[in-house]
Amino acid sequence: MLAATRPEAAAIIQGAAQGHEVGSAERLVQLASQLAAELGEERTRELRARGADMEWDQAIGYALTQLTQAHSELGPQTQL
Repeated sequence: MLAATRPEAAAIIQGAAQGHEVGSAERLVQLASQLAAELGEERTRELRARGADMEWDQAIGYALTQLTQAHSELGPQTQL
């Protein structure tokens, strides 16, 4: 899970998802809680705002880049 390995990237992606109304509200709230525990409330808000300001194509590109990098760091046998 990206939130465990790259919490800042996960917060940005979550902000983009909320900004574009993607994903279930319950799952986004659960992720927000997990990220706040990892990063702190203020940092999480900052990163989510950064994601919310992204255009949709920027958000998709960012998410794909972060997932690809996290996957390569974890090794080829690991599934995200």
